[in-house]
Amino acid sequence: MNRVFLIGCILASIDGTAGDWTQWRGSQRNGVVTDGVPLLDAWPESGPKLLWRSETIPSGDDGGHGSVVVADGKTYMSLVWHDDEPSDNREINALILRKLGYRNLSLPESLIVKMEKARESLSPRLRGRKLNEWAEKWVSEKLSTEQAERNGSWVVSRFKKGRAAIPYNDLRYVAQKGDQRFKNDAALQQWMEAQPVSSLAKRQLLKAIPNTVRVAKDVVVCLDAKSGRRLWKTEAPGEPTGRKSSSTPSVTGGRLFAAGSTHVYCMDAKTGKQRWAAPLPKRGKGPASSLLVDDCRAFLIAGQLTAYDTKTGELLWENSDVRSSDSSPVLWLGQAGKRLICSERRAYVAVDPETGKTVWKTSGGGNSTPTISGDWMVVYSKDETVGLAAYRLAKGGAKQVWTFPMSERRSQSSPVIYGGHVYLTGGEWHMCVELATGKLRWKESRQSTISSPVIADGKLIALEKKGSDLVMIDTDTKAHRELGKARIKAMWCPSPVIVDGKLYLRMDDNLSCYDLRTRPSVQ
Repeated sequence: MNRVFLIGCILASIDGTAGDWTQWRGSQRNGVVTDGVPLLDAWPESGPKLLWRSETIPSGDDGGHGSVVVADGKTYMSLVWHDDEPSDNREINALILRKLGYRNLSLPESLIVKMEKARESLSPRLRGRKLNEWAEKWVSEKLSTEQAERNGSWVVSRFKKGRAAIPYNDLRYVAQKGDQRFKNDAALQQWMEAQPVSSLAKRQLLKAIPNTVRVAKDVVVCLDAKSGRRLWKTEAPGEPTGRKSSSTPSVTGGRLFAAGSTHVYCMDAKTGKQRWAAPLPKRGKGPASSLLVDDCRAFLIAGQLTAYDTKTGELLWENSDVRSSDSSPVLWLGQAGKRLICSERRAYVAVDPETGKTVWKTSGGGNSTPTISGDWMVVYSKDETVGLAAYRLAKGGAKQVWTFPMSERRSQSSPVIYGGHVYLTGGEWHMCVELATGKLRWKESRQSTISSPVIADGKLIALEKKGSDLVMIDTDTKAHRELGKARIKAMWCPSPVIVDGKLYLRMDDNLSCYDLRTRPSVQ
């Protein structure tokens, strides 16, 4: 690599102003806003002022849960854009099964059998409030606290359907067959008749399958950050991957890097013109992991940790020790040089970014992304024996300093390090912990979401109640104090973004921008 190109790579990895939000969790990938813009200390009863809403941009099953980035006065979002296209073909997919009530349960088989027997024996005269009370009592008596947290509401919904619900074993059997497509309705019915499932399952499945098939495109949308007006929209052929495609793009050096359903893309950030496209690993299609760009390499966890040359799209290396598609890599500038720190299913893994070789591992892991500050690493692990924990990073590994064992309750939120303290909005809690000692400053029961919070102007901004509420919490370490709360009805997985005092939130069918800035006093 020549010297000019090397300098260009280094500059590209650190460009962007302090106020830009150039990648997931911000330019420093830590959830902290450093632009110094003062924010309101309280919100009006109606909530923050809405500045604009964008044109229609789908989310969820039709567009995933990726967050936005803001750079150079532009807002970017990458998504796998799904549509239903009329067709003679018929297909069974995860979306149809989920609409019919299927969930891949993490419950013992014996408990599933008891649940189904109880449902099938329910009297049709038990209904309304009495049915709901009976169902909730069954959950409290038969399920552990953790099982109830993860699956209780779903079990209650099964009981409410009573004998009209498709038997769970039938749903599971069809789900295990995977997505399937048939050339016409006759082929579908012939296949269905041959399956060892109940007649109820066959009838409801045939009724639920539409005369359309899912199609998808990989899309990047660029909006004007002041008005929400679309500046450009780039499309590429894609495959339906549903809501699991939830990657956030990265903008650096005038280029935008994005992961779609089948490929990683590099394009011109001003025009949207594609520079290259590189295929994703087969088992890593449609990742939720977000790209990290540094020193002419783009890193992504797509089935496994991968590295691409930012100039050509060439696959540089793969690391199979990091197996996931949900968490995102972070960078640690350690004693022995740079290290990628990654969360995989059961461990935290440090990887040499130049060679792709694993340097060390420590137990834990999950879908939450680690947070790095200096030589500190804070994690929110799926392993409840680890829970919220802090480590000191060194050349040879990670030494755990303190831990709060707890269940992550499918929330998967990433913590924030700010002012020498750790803040978490995860599971059913808001927590503030002293970083150096692990001393608990405060802990408050809340209804948190998967979304990761942002701290700006000393205020923690987070989503709650599945995105229904936006809250503002004081970062004062003496006590938990709510400064503001507003009914916002945002998506519950994408993380809030704050740039120049303006809040960008992804909604069900658009991107919305709110003004959080302090208003000048009236003279």
